[in-house]
Amino acid sequence: MVYVLLVLAALLVVAAAFVFVGHAVGSTEAMPDQVVIDGHEAIEFCAQALPDSITASLSYDDLRRLLRLHLEWIQAYHWAPASTDAPPIIFEQFDPLAYVMERCEVVGLDVDPEEAAAVIQAHSDYLQVVGALHIDDPVDVEADLARAPQLEGSAATPLLDTDDDVGPDDPDASAPAGGDEPSSHK
Repeated sequence: MVYVLLVLAALLVVAAAFVFVGHAVGSTEAMPDQVVIDGHEAIEFCAQALPDSITASLSYDDLRRLLRLHLEWIQAYHWAPASTDAPPIIFEQFDPLAYVMERCEVVGLDVDPEEAAAVIQAHSDYLQVVGALHIDDPVDVEADLARAPQLEGSAATPLLDTDDDVGPDDPDASAPAGGDEPSSHK
């Protein structure tokens, strides 16, 4: 009888372990792929992407510190846990520059706003290349917003005016160049 109770207790412990491990694996599988950012690779990428006038005045250490400040801004203001269904985060282009310049004063890093803006752009390009950051093309975003209904308005009311109203009889309408496919603006 004791052996039967021991076997049942062991089976219960194993079953509970399987449930907990299965739950942990399931929640890990639901997380997005993690991107590992190599600091040396980021510095090299940005150093090569920056204009010569900026690389002449910035050292690798200054560049590394600017990249860390930009990552600090991204983490401080744009971190959302993967488990939330929050909408995409939208920020103005000048926001990271203002933050980085403020932090440069605090940490004693002497850089011009033009230099910092170029480094932020190069770093954003690097983060897009490695897949850590996704920024939609503004032309595509505007087209998507133009077709989106207003939140509390009529379902047929677009947020932005579109050129879809142009009919074939409109003299200002122009045929797409190169065949049936509309041209894209990039």
